[in-house]
Amino acid sequence: MGFLEYARNLSFQKDKEKVKILLDSALTQPTLEHDSQGFTIKFPKAQFLGNSQILYLGQKFTSDKSGKSKVGRLFRAAVLHLTTHTLVPLPDVDIAPSPSDSVVDAFVKSLFRDTYVNAYFQAWYPDRLIDIAYANALAYQKIKPVNRIFSSATRVMSAILTKMNVGEYKGTLNPEEIQVVDAVQKELLSLRDTFLGSLAGEQINLAELFNQEIGRLRRMLEPFGPFMECPSFPHTESLGRCSIYTEANLPMYSDVESVFVQSIETLGGSVPAVDNIEQCWRPEQEAEALQAFNSDQQQQERQQKILSKITPYLAWTRFKSVSFPEEDYTQYLRARSLVQGASRRLMDALREAVDLYDENTRQEMGILDLSEVIQAMASNKPATDVFTLEEYLKQSFAWSIVFDVSRSMQVRGEYGRALAIAVAEAAKELMTDSSSWTFFGFSDRLFILKDSTESYSQKVRARIGGLRFDGLTYIPDAVHIAGKMLAKRFEEQRVLIVISDGWPYGYVNMPIALKENVDELLRKGVIVIGIGVETERMGNFFRLHTSIYTQKDLTNKFAKVYIDASQKALEA
Repeated sequence: MGFLEYARNLSFQKDKEKVKILLDSALTQPTLEHDSQGFTIKFPKAQFLGNSQILYLGQKFTSDKSGKSKVGRLFRAAVLHLTTHTLVPLPDVDIAPSPSDSVVDAFVKSLFRDTYVNAYFQAWYPDRLIDIAYANALAYQKIKPVNRIFSSATRVMSAILTKMNVGEYKGTLNPEEIQVVDAVQKELLSLRDTFLGSLAGEQINLAELFNQEIGRLRRMLEPFGPFMECPSFPHTESLGRCSIYTEANLPMYSDVESVFVQSIETLGGSVPAVDNIEQCWRPEQEAEALQAFNSDQQQQERQQKILSKITPYLAWTRFKSVSFPEEDYTQYLRARSLVQGASRRLMDALREAVDLYDENTRQEMGILDLSEVIQAMASNKPATDVFTLEEYLKQSFAWSIVFDVSRSMQVRGEYGRALAIAVAEAAKELMTDSSSWTFFGFSDRLFILKDSTESYSQKVRARIGGLRFDGLTYIPDAVHIAGKMLAKRFEEQRVLIVISDGWPYGYVNMPIALKENVDELLRKGVIVIGIGVETERMGNFFRLHTSIYTQKDLTNKFAKVYIDASQKALEA
């Protein structure tokens, strides 16, 4: 269980198609965005520094067991906070920060949503507040005193942010600023009580309340403009530019425990009865973070071995690189829903081809089948086919699927992804030995989706969802690499399936190179099938081809091509 799987397990949003959870090494703070089908949440990856330290959300920790546990607390706080946002009963467009919002609107809307999230924890999961309070305490220790912040608007917003989450602010404000900070805090406490009543069953019109409160909070803050940045805590969703934290490499304050306790009380939770802060977390919680680190590290090592095996093949191609795509399990689920049930129907159709090889007909010599002898004697009909062979040879299969993810596939991309998923899942069911098939994506780069050493796991599915349609279309190169690996296998039937829109593009004489590669594989006994995604163009390059426009086409046309090819291979 790596950090992505850990995040999905922690998420309060259980609709896996509604919330897309990703990791992004380029981020320093989580982001929450509204997309066409729900939300996309991105979390930063922990960075290992050269001095045996880990950098995460602006904090540095030791890279030992203790430091990794602390990173785990921050990660849990971020996941809990952002995924609970998606449960706020507002229209989706009001749940995530909007690029069109002004700075003051973005800030006051976040106050409203965060108040609801904190009330949700207080009402239903008060035990989860320890991670939130810990993240608040670490953020508070790095925040600048308000009197060191130049902009009056940023000073006030920073003070409101810490007063709301920790119960106090650093530094000193002038009387006018103190008055508005106290007024906003009072308003938010009243709002939290309203939310707690709503969570207990009281009926309120949250959308109407949202508009009223946003207007009221905006009017309170407007006198302190102009607004140049939008303060937020590092473990919460980014709202834009934020310079309220010191860049100095400060040691952890000795009073972090007191800030932690104060934050829990401010959030409405109960302070655990323990001797020190480290005893607030159960051993299994700490172990989960260590497991996430170890699992990701082991996965990276496995991927490096796979890359080292495939990289030598690139010397004979024009591919710019070979890599594993980012993981996006939600996009896999969304695409899969477009051809729901197609993989099962396709698998049933393809079994006909397998049965051609596996049929165990009655024999006229071998070992007596007693049930057949008795039946023949009882019917008084002579029969000689009452024997079975001691054993029979079962044909073996190997598949390699290559999927076009170039820019030309953008128009039909999600449907193409869905078709590729249907073929992959049929392969999984058809061939019980996971080492007998592979799956690649390609543009002008090669992407490893499933190596022969891997099972068709959730991680593999997430890679399929993580593919992005971009780049040129090096079909000959993809056929060359996948075919060369397939031709070295010892299975009796080897099949290469190419899923594309049939527009090779990127260098001169590409159609000629593609034809040469396909012909070479055919001479080696490899069955090569081209699947055209809403196009007839695959017939220009592949002798065995079909065009898929509907789920029915996938089940009927592709299965027919495969069965015909299998029969010819059997006859040969």
